[in-house]
Amino acid sequence: MFSRRWLVNKEQQLRQVHYGRTLAATADTIRFVICAFAGPRMTANSTPTLKTYTCSNCGATTTFDPRTQMLRCPFCGTEVAVRATAAGTPSSASVSRLVLPFAIEKSGAVDAIRDWLGSSFFAPGDLQSRSALDRGQGTYVPFWRLDAHATSEWEGEVSQTHTRQVARSFTDSAGKSGTRMEDEEYKTWHRRSGTHDGRHRVWISGSSGLTQAEGDQLMPFPEEGMLTFSTDAIAGYSAEEPGLDLDGAWAAGEPKITQLERDACANEVERVTRVDTRISERSASLCYLPVWIFGYRYNGADYRVLLNGHTGEIVGKRPKSRTKIIGTLAAIALVIAVIVLLVVVLR
Repeated sequence: MFSRRWLVNKEQQLRQVHYGRTLAATADTIRFVICAFAGPRMTANSTPTLKTYTCSNCGATTTFDPRTQMLRCPFCGTEVAVRATAAGTPSSASVSRLVLPFAIEKSGAVDAIRDWLGSSFFAPGDLQSRSALDRGQGTYVPFWRLDAHATSEWEGEVSQTHTRQVARSFTDSAGKSGTRMEDEEYKTWHRRSGTHDGRHRVWISGSSGLTQAEGDQLMPFPEEGMLTFSTDAIAGYSAEEPGLDLDGAWAAGEPKITQLERDACANEVERVTRVDTRISERSASLCYLPVWIFGYRYNGADYRVLLNGHTGEIVGKRPKSRTKIIGTLAAIALVIAVIVLLVVVLR
């Protein structure tokens, strides 16, 4: 056990500037859920009760081993000394909870991000060498996997191409004008209608720390190899608890399912004019997907990078070099000017 004096000293150390922001969070302002983050791998007979804590800085709720004394939010980097409290009730007890284990180790994630930092033409030339990459954290991020059957009645139009003769005026090389008949294609449109049935799956980010756009960019995650969620399955990593409940997930997911069904109906005709869709046979699973989360600092600015812990897909922002952008635009303008000059001279 840690002494009270050690905890007081550690809390004082945490009141420092982190990436330009003063962290004054205390144990009472943070609530996180915890799996074997710092402790040894648990067995079925030694699994402790999970605890839940929510970061007061960014609002993300995360899972950690309740024996952990120091806690670091994987999304914003806030660190605090914590006191474990009772775990909250699972958001949807009737929904299956699955987890996809990490396939990429931390060293591989660091190497991939370093390569990514140096791979953009428009990024500063020293971005890779001067970026201060933080220690990063592997986190299981919650995504709602929604499946539903969609039945639609659709209306649309298909075209038929015809050819007709039309009179067109012309002027020949001698300056004489006249009229001649030429072929012209035109289309006629014909109404069509029908029905369509389809089964669709969408993924909705349940994270408080990742946006839906970031989640979409990280996709796809392979579904083979998913395990039932347990402390053993997530041992060694943190796991964020969903900040979006099942009702909220369906509210965000149904429009996506409807759009997928509309796109399927649109394949039946050249242009669709109406689609009425009914959604049924809904099912949902809460899937914890592996994401490496890193931050880096360059020229006094902070950036965040996400890496798919299974495929290696990277999502993040890189600063742009104004010199390279201006140089590229100048080169394009020069090429256009040369082409115009050649056209004028050769005319």
